[in-house]
Amino acid sequence: MSEADDRSDAWARTAHELVTETASRQISRDIAHLAEIEVDSHGVHAVSPPPGYQAPASGVITTHVLARSRDVPEAAVETRVAVWVAKESNEPAVLLTRVGSDRVLELSASDLEPEPTAQARGQVNDYVAVVIAHMVSALNAAMQRTYGHESEVGEPEYGES
Repeated sequence: MSEADDRSDAWARTAHELVTETASRQISRDIAHLAEIEVDSHGVHAVSPPPGYQAPASGVITTHVLARSRDVPEAAVETRVAVWVAKESNEPAVLLTRVGSDRVLELSASDLEPEPTAQARGQVNDYVAVVIAHMVSALNAAMQRTYGHESEVGEPEYGES
């Protein structure tokens, strides 16, 4: 690996760690009472980089989040956030993409080294918050579909007392 590859790989790993750390913190604080959440990392995932970006030299990096309802275990949603590096080294950047969505976040490499800046942390925090909000909404819909299928009278139940 060249020095440029080493640096872009380090930026990607820093962004990945920031996403994983932020997701774990936000989930444990905001929705842990609703669902069992697993946040893990995978280096292998069948996705293609967006135009102008490529996988880091060490391979594709993703953060995988799985949420399963505590009340309705059959209801679960998952998502992945992938990390890409810019092909052009004159404007070093890292791009976060939510797999299956057009939601992206570009981070300047200068905001990731030597340590993530407050601006980068804020951007990732906001990005992850939106991803989690979408997951909570999707999990709620999955729970409602499951309640509807389990209803004895054939009408959806919405958990009202």
